[in-house]
Amino acid sequence: MALPKMTADHELLAQSGVRLAAGVRDGTLSPVALVEDSIGRCQAIQQRYNAVAVALYDQARRAAEVAERQRDQGVTLGRLHGVPFSFKEGLGLAGAPKTCGSRLRQQQVARFTATAAQRLIEAGAIPVALGNQAEMALWPETDNPVYGCTGSPYRQGRSAGGSSGGDAVLVSSACVPFALGTDGGGSVRIPAACNGIFGLKPSRGLVPLTGHLPLDERGLGQPHALGIARHFTVGPLCRHAEDLPVLLEIIAGPDQHDRNIVGHYQHCQAPGALQHLYLCQPDRLSWGSRVSPAVTQALEDLAHHFQLQGTQVERWHPQALDDAFAIWLAVLKKEAGVRLADILGDGQPVAHMTQACLALTGKPLHATGPWLATVLDSLGEYLGSPGLTRQLSKRDALQQALAERLAGNSLLALPVLPGISPKHGHALRYPGDIGYTALFNVLGLPALTVPMGRLDQGCPVSVQLVAGPGQEHRLLNAALALEHAFGGWLAPPI
Repeated sequence: MALPKMTADHELLAQSGVRLAAGVRDGTLSPVALVEDSIGRCQAIQQRYNAVAVALYDQARRAAEVAERQRDQGVTLGRLHGVPFSFKEGLGLAGAPKTCGSRLRQQQVARFTATAAQRLIEAGAIPVALGNQAEMALWPETDNPVYGCTGSPYRQGRSAGGSSGGDAVLVSSACVPFALGTDGGGSVRIPAACNGIFGLKPSRGLVPLTGHLPLDERGLGQPHALGIARHFTVGPLCRHAEDLPVLLEIIAGPDQHDRNIVGHYQHCQAPGALQHLYLCQPDRLSWGSRVSPAVTQALEDLAHHFQLQGTQVERWHPQALDDAFAIWLAVLKKEAGVRLADILGDGQPVAHMTQACLALTGKPLHATGPWLATVLDSLGEYLGSPGLTRQLSKRDALQQALAERLAGNSLLALPVLPGISPKHGHALRYPGDIGYTALFNVLGLPALTVPMGRLDQGCPVSVQLVAGPGQEHRLLNAALALEHAFGGWLAPPI
């Protein structure tokens, strides 16, 4: 089925969530019409790219009717009243399937709605779909044995990224103005880069992970759950930078379950121009692929833009950054006690021989990438991994160096990925590519994917900005400036 052309309705959906909410409040837009347009768009996109894991169309229509009546009756409206959105299937919507893409969980439904998603619903937003994800959120590509593989809307044969790839496609394809994903190693920022949209990983301690593993129905109260959750967070995906502050203000703040969360967020304008930009341009990371000329040029253009605004640009490449993937892995293994086999097995170790036999018959129980990751993880535990322990001192040195550089009105710029959206299966060859994003999960720093308003081989080119802890406002103000300067999101070819 061919995708519909970008009609007036779809151009409306391509606006920011903030502007759609304003139209609902002033009576120029109908929540019923917005949700119906969103559903039609989701249905068309689904047949091409398989972005939707769970369709919520009937309940979204009912919610839209209620939202329209409330608006017409003069009820006090939330900040996102009547605006459609989506969120990751593994976050959990009460009463909806919550398989996390695992055949082991095919009969499971969510007993409660994830805190961050519930806060958007209470602000008036209407969920129309739950997005597809990598199996158990364990891979930078969205593929699982329950819902299948999600493809790029920009170029056939390319990955949508992962693990929050389905929602990134829904946002990029103008099905919804914004979505929620989760990020434990780049699972918001990587699909944002693959789909040419903004994707934010907030600072540690800001947005509750409650609802998503390890703080899900099974993990809440388990001994190591909070320690693992320190390195994960919920983050927004959106096409327009003006949505980011509003979304973050709504979803941030403590809840009764995720005791890692200590802060709220109130957006403010950064005083004056950005003072320092640290530009990091490695050729490649360990176990990674070479950075493309397109990404290199995008970083140079970003630096030149800030230089013209009076920012001091300094090129900086700490040697420890090359081992970013190993540093991330070391923290998760040595400090958080993560065992990938237990996650993929939903609390029980994966039966590797059974999986191998099923794979040979063409009926694998698990997706290839996550399963191979658990095999290597298990081998490392069996053989011992003294090299990982040495990576912790590199983490400490990087933490100190970044604390010094990002203490003031400063940002760090570096790749999200070495290039554009990779071909399916790329991560099997180059697992180190996630180091650019994963490093900042274990450092706890806020990081943002910024689309640079250009394509390479038909796919979006993006960069990553990083700020000091609690300095999200610097990232979001920079995002607005860069969107204005370079154009931001480009609609996929339709």
